[in-house]
Amino acid sequence: MRVLKFGGTSVATPERIRDVTRIIINAAKEEATIVVVSAFQGVSSQLLLCGNMAASGDINYLAIYEELTERHFNAIDTLFAKKNHPIKITIQQMLLELNEILQGIFLLKELTLGAQDNIASFGERLSACILANYINQEYPSEYVDARRLILTDNNHTQAAVIYEKTNDAIRRYYDEILLKGPLIPVITGYIGSTIDGRTTTLGRNSSDYSAVIIGAALDATQIEIWTDVDGIYSADPQLVPSAFVVQHISYAEAIELSYFGAKVIHPSMFIPVFEKQIPILIKNTLNPHCAGTLIEHQHSKKAPKKIAAKSISVIDDITLLIWQGNGTADVSSTIERLFKCLTLGHINIFLILEASPKHTICLAISHKEIEKARNAIQQEFYFEMHHQLFRIDEKPSQSIIAIIGDDIKKLSPEVAGKMFQSLGKMQVNVNAIVQGASERNFSLVIDAHHRTRALNLIHQAFFAKSKCLSLILIGVGQVGTKLLEQLHEQMRELKAKKYRVSVCAIANSQKMLVNTQGIDLDHWSAELARSTESFDIVALLKTLSHIECSNIALLDCTASDDIVKAYPMFIQEGVHIVTPNKRANTLPYSEYLTLMAQFKHYQCHFLCTSNVGAGLPVITVLRDLIACGDTVIKIEGILSGTLSYLFNHYDGSLTFSKVLQQTQILGMTEPDPREDLSGLDVARKLLILARILGLKMELSDVSIENLVPEALRFGKFTDQFYKDYERYEDYFKQRLLQCHSNDTVLRYVGTLQNGQASARLEEIPLDHPLALACYSDNIISFQTHRYHEMPLVIRGPGAGVEVTAMGVFSDILKLLSYLPE
Repeated sequence: MRVLKFGGTSVATPERIRDVTRIIINAAKEEATIVVVSAFQGVSSQLLLCGNMAASGDINYLAIYEELTERHFNAIDTLFAKKNHPIKITIQQMLLELNEILQGIFLLKELTLGAQDNIASFGERLSACILANYINQEYPSEYVDARRLILTDNNHTQAAVIYEKTNDAIRRYYDEILLKGPLIPVITGYIGSTIDGRTTTLGRNSSDYSAVIIGAALDATQIEIWTDVDGIYSADPQLVPSAFVVQHISYAEAIELSYFGAKVIHPSMFIPVFEKQIPILIKNTLNPHCAGTLIEHQHSKKAPKKIAAKSISVIDDITLLIWQGNGTADVSSTIERLFKCLTLGHINIFLILEASPKHTICLAISHKEIEKARNAIQQEFYFEMHHQLFRIDEKPSQSIIAIIGDDIKKLSPEVAGKMFQSLGKMQVNVNAIVQGASERNFSLVIDAHHRTRALNLIHQAFFAKSKCLSLILIGVGQVGTKLLEQLHEQMRELKAKKYRVSVCAIANSQKMLVNTQGIDLDHWSAELARSTESFDIVALLKTLSHIECSNIALLDCTASDDIVKAYPMFIQEGVHIVTPNKRANTLPYSEYLTLMAQFKHYQCHFLCTSNVGAGLPVITVLRDLIACGDTVIKIEGILSGTLSYLFNHYDGSLTFSKVLQQTQILGMTEPDPREDLSGLDVARKLLILARILGLKMELSDVSIENLVPEALRFGKFTDQFYKDYERYEDYFKQRLLQCHSNDTVLRYVGTLQNGQASARLEEIPLDHPLALACYSDNIISFQTHRYHEMPLVIRGPGAGVEVTAMGVFSDILKLLSYLPE
């Protein structure tokens, strides 16, 4: 025999009652079945509201009563084909009885706890009666009022069950129905009665408790709790999107979870079944095919391999009350008095921390009880507080996060380290740490505004099976768009390597698109175009707390100074930065040092491989040379893909201005090609390399040859520039003829040597590595102590959207490799 309990959401509508009936009848065909049912969703609250309004003399209680009446009769009209079904008379009699009770309360202006229980009982009585009669149309069933089975003391609203008498009553009833043949009893949850017949209730949301009382009395093979969720989750799925249903937990773990706020489990439900070790299955009425969560006395042999944690729960609206003595008081008697006065005040203490040498005691108390606690302490310790022997401090707006599992005591240093590292990196301050006496929970007290972030970080530390990285992309020009294409193409490969990468935000200069679960990269462009959310750095930063992944990276695919100025705000939130934007590395030296120090302090990675050489490993090689102890003597190279292309194609057959114009048409220059000709891009790259070498250098320290005559450097760029530039052709023609005479080639070269940097047009011998450049090649030559006679040369495409995006993608892969397992 098994017991099936259905909650209020399971019988909220006629449609759901039909679904529940199918579940019940299918179960009854397999095994003898008893059903326990709650009131229709929301009805218990309405009944109690009616009682309170009537007691206060508010005649509007009648309107709520009419709503209740209409709802139950509408359900009957929908469920039963016969218009004059006998159920109508039964329900009408119940509702008339309820009306008489409410009228009496209205006249007397008094609502006793006993009357309150009587009013509340109608919810379950009405729903159980309707469900039993509906089932009876297809399968024999009868309505059972639990007041004849569950006997309690007279502590109304929180009645204690008298188990010996209750068990006898349940067994006698079950023996009776066995004589009737196949029959499904539908029993009211939540309610009971005293020995002399007065109605009691077992506490709000206690229909689960009713089910296990009946199941335990009859030695049921299993008790099923049918609700509106798939089972017990590893965390609240509304706060932690990656939370999953835990398929097996022990009684002890479930009890801890109920204490720490798991709504799907009633705290009292384990008392009757604990000794008999009856398994409890949590199932979803709306998704009956889901396996649910099985709660057993011990872990099933079929359960998956144990991990330290089973679930992470949270209690909100907590205040830390901190008792601090000056060391002169008798500690033992003080502690005794402290807990005695709080106990007498019926104040629930969630956590207790005691600092050695017992001069500081920290208590976690519900915010709604903090004033009562404070008054109790002040009254008990009036003399001590008056003489300043101790003081009371408070830390409000706290949340308790409890990590629960039978093997928490076996929590590995690796997992614990990963958890605290993630919290620290994301600036989540832990105000208190407690391991429960049961060794089944490990609790952290944090500032409430960090709750969602902390839950996700802790959940990932315990349950993540792959490295997780969430990306925020700012700048969807050519490079940003190409990078998104490359990410989309490589997602399957990343998953195969157990990397879980998602793009959670995409922004341009005007608007942004945010989805903390990950943006669909098939349709991001259309979604961004439709977005009504304006681009705002502060608003973007606020979304970080809702990203479940502990590893977040900003992809700055702009050339913006404003985004670089916002880097510190991202770094303080623990965000790594990957960028082709050279602005950060070329800040004034003092600002540059400050920024680099922030990356180090907050343990954030700054990856900028594409700053020099686009997709070429120029920066990587230089850092490796330094790391292995080599000394760099000279760096020289063709560092601009645009200028490389220009001088590879300028042979005198066309003027330099014409070659430049053709290069722009091919899309290989900046919109204003004067930026390429200025040599400033080469100078910035030299400055970046110089600072990697540890040189204290500013951009102004780089000697730059600007290929744009001063007269043409200013004003808006138009095609007129090319005509005006023709007048300076003699300069380039003479340089070209001189190269032909000297067996050299013309190249725009950046050089870094002896602490000096220059960017200028040079004649390069034909046997020099830089002479080998073709098309838009970058060539960088490193002369070092180890590579003295034969320099180390890197050559390849150093410009273009594809290779620049590839360089950024390469940095993302590096970041993934750096992240902890």
